[in-house]
Amino acid sequence: MGKRLIHLTSASLAGVLLAAIGAIIGASPATSAPVIQPGSSLEFGDSFCTANWVYAGGGGPYIGAAAHCATGVGQRVDLATGSLGSSIEPIGTVAYISSSLDFLLVRLDAGVLSQVSAAMAGHPSIPTGVSTPSSAKQGDLIQFSGHGVVFDFTTVTQQQRVGVFNFFDSGNQYVIGAVTPGDSGGPVADLTDGNKAIGIVDTVGVTVAPEGVNVGEAGVAVYALLQDAAAHGFSISLRTV
Repeated sequence: MGKRLIHLTSASLAGVLLAAIGAIIGASPATSAPVIQPGSSLEFGDSFCTANWVYAGGGGPYIGAAAHCATGVGQRVDLATGSLGSSIEPIGTVAYISSSLDFLLVRLDAGVLSQVSAAMAGHPSIPTGVSTPSSAKQGDLIQFSGHGVVFDFTTVTQQQRVGVFNFFDSGNQYVIGAVTPGDSGGPVADLTDGNKAIGIVDTVGVTVAPEGVNVGEAGVAVYALLQDAAAHGFSISLRTV
């Protein structure tokens, strides 16, 4: 980006100086650093996605996202204002991209660890654990929090969308619910199963699987994500609230 020059006359320069002095005298306290958490918007170069859960161990901490958001391991990742928004600050580096499931892990920089919260944006009591095929049931109420295009316009539409759990299949979870591009990678929680992390957002559409037909969201299940990461040297665990 080129430099923009501002030319000041002596009169306007004096006005600027007086305004600056007034600003210093009446300055407000510095704003707190932005929170990095499940449901935060992330920028991967020219791609915007949503962060899912926070993971401990295995050389972390990490925050997750969808594999299709990144260009490769080593890519730097920024916290963003929202989908199609702007970068706020760099927060980490892509450390692992699964070759079989659509997820990745971002190793968080030491300098931002004080900003990290395990709680889903808008839901301080989520997550309490991991939903599995033995605990989640068809019909469970599901919670989303993300920066899907259009839903990104307000805090309510970002954080208060709900769906209904349908089924697990081949390491993925399927939910009848509304998501859009920009939600990719975002957290999916099972409210009925005790506010547990059940998965992440990867796709939206109509899916026909051996377990049935789903119209809505599909993505990697957290239990399968943890197994895949461990099999590739990332022995991580979900951070809970």
